[in-house]
Amino acid sequence: MEFGSIEYQIAVWELFNLGRIGSAMVGIGSILAIWLSLRIAVNTRNNPETNIVAKLLSTAFGLIVVGSSWIQYTIGAVYWTNTSGAFAEMKSQGIDVSPAAEFFIDFVGTTEPATSPTPLGMAFLITVTIIILVQIWYPKQD
Repeated sequence: MEFGSIEYQIAVWELFNLGRIGSAMVGIGSILAIWLSLRIAVNTRNNPETNIVAKLLSTAFGLIVVGSSWIQYTIGAVYWTNTSGAFAEMKSQGIDVSPAAEFFIDFVGTTEPATSPTPLGMAFLITVTIIILVQIWYPKQD
């Protein structure tokens, strides 16, 4: 397959969409794990027999879930930047790319590999972390 041919552009789009499918499935798993960690945090808070070991284990579980989600959200962002980079590389070789690929490069705004989730993803995960920690460690109001 000649570099820059329409077939190559289609292959780049197909790989991007395959990554998005996997990313969507991991996203669903992350949401379920976050929901479970929030349930554990609430149950840890509400159980009168909760001791420091239970609090530490609940905290560890919640932080592991958030950390894993952070990694998966970053990988999801990498699909976008790698695809943008592939189209930009084609352009730099003097090869005409489709208008959709041009728009995609502009939309993504970078061809540098992502090293963190998008700002919205970060805000979501930071908020979840705060909720988990507050549920477990903040003193109850009588």
